[in-house]
Amino acid sequence: MLRQHRELQKGLLPLFSPELRGMRMAFGKGLWQAFVIFTIVFWISISFLFGAGYDGTRHMKDARMFLRDFDQSPASISLAQMINGAFARHTAPNLVDLTQGAQYSTPAAVRHAVWDGDAWAAIIINQGFGERLSAALTTGAAYDPESAVTLVTEESRHYFKVQAVIKTAEGILTALQAPYAQAMLEQEAGGDNTRLAGLIQSADPLALITPFSFTVDNVAPFHFDLSMYILSVTLSLCMVTGAFIPSNMWKTIETPFYQNVRISQLIGLRLFINLLWAALICLQATGIVFAFRGPTWSPTVGDFFGIFGIILLNTLAFSFYIDCMQNWLHPRFLLAAYFTTLFVNISGAVFGTEINNHFFRILYATPFLNSGLTLRTLLTRGSYNKTRFSITINVVWSLLWWVISTFLIARKARLVRAGKLLMSNVPPPHSAPVPTEKSPQLSQVAPSESSAEYESSSLSRRSTASTSEVEIEDM
Repeated sequence: MLRQHRELQKGLLPLFSPELRGMRMAFGKGLWQAFVIFTIVFWISISFLFGAGYDGTRHMKDARMFLRDFDQSPASISLAQMINGAFARHTAPNLVDLTQGAQYSTPAAVRHAVWDGDAWAAIIINQGFGERLSAALTTGAAYDPESAVTLVTEESRHYFKVQAVIKTAEGILTALQAPYAQAMLEQEAGGDNTRLAGLIQSADPLALITPFSFTVDNVAPFHFDLSMYILSVTLSLCMVTGAFIPSNMWKTIETPFYQNVRISQLIGLRLFINLLWAALICLQATGIVFAFRGPTWSPTVGDFFGIFGIILLNTLAFSFYIDCMQNWLHPRFLLAAYFTTLFVNISGAVFGTEINNHFFRILYATPFLNSGLTLRTLLTRGSYNKTRFSITINVVWSLLWWVISTFLIARKARLVRAGKLLMSNVPPPHSAPVPTEKSPQLSQVAPSESSAEYESSSLSRRSTASTSEVEIEDM
């Protein structure tokens, strides 16, 4: 066996032999093309990802907040003026004072505006603030600073961006506490040192030190401790396993199907594989979401099917897209398409779009971002409801890529049957018949003549074989 192996090895060519120069050149060209392509893809994808999350304070003015003073006392008017002045800086959200308008005339209406997404957050100066503060300063009545202001927030719009807006608002309100305490002390004392001493002696110390504070009212909690991470990882997992894996598995077995199966049945088979695989993966992903839900969320059967449907639609949009890339691009370009698509969609889901550079508003057309918005709306029982838009985007992408995929499958089937394509979109090697020394005129024989000669030789061999068999039986 070892001798046979050595004999076989002697008949093979070394890697750097002149006969293999063309093969080496083709391999080097492929490596060079892959290096150039992935260098470009890497820079584009990473730049897009980092750009989507870069310095959110630069566009903080794109986040609108509401201010409503329901007290209208001298103390609350002074506080509202200081809040408006503090939010005037360019790194703060755009604060809209609604105090003099007829819209949002109740605290419930302001909360509902934040719930609907009309504003990222709202600052409410609660009714009775000035009266309670004056009583605490003049008579020493018990005082709760946190009853002065309510900061209304929600998490359904986008977790990280909302957190940036809320942290900015909380920082501004906290920074105003000391200046406002000084202003209130001067206002109550009226420049009289004797009155100031009596005020300090009789007032509630808490009202002197902290005349106002705030509570945070989250009207749309996620009920998830790590909601943004869980949803992003779940959608990414479905993208990879639900779209990439079945397409790559199909590539290893596609050639016999393209050669022997009708095109309409091929299209139906690919659709069935994508639907079945995506459904199985998304069922498991939905189970993951339920397994890691927060302690305050009590899901229903409708929640299960809602989350399953959203994740499934997102996965199908990518499945049909990957089918198109698989049937159109050369294999060395496929991973570049996968990589770019994944990073662009993750950029929108993780970093959002609304308070980024306006260039990144194109992410509103991506399935991942819209699926995330719909999931957050479902998990928060309907806040920031963009479900129709989000589902429309996913349905349009799914149908578009599926229609294009049907044409590409039909095109690829014709090319494979014509011998112009092998598995993985690689053109077959050019192989010319090599004439032998015994029959140098073989290549000059017409196809009809060679087939006739082959048939006659076959008949003669069969007759010879049958004759020999008869002779053996006679013996």
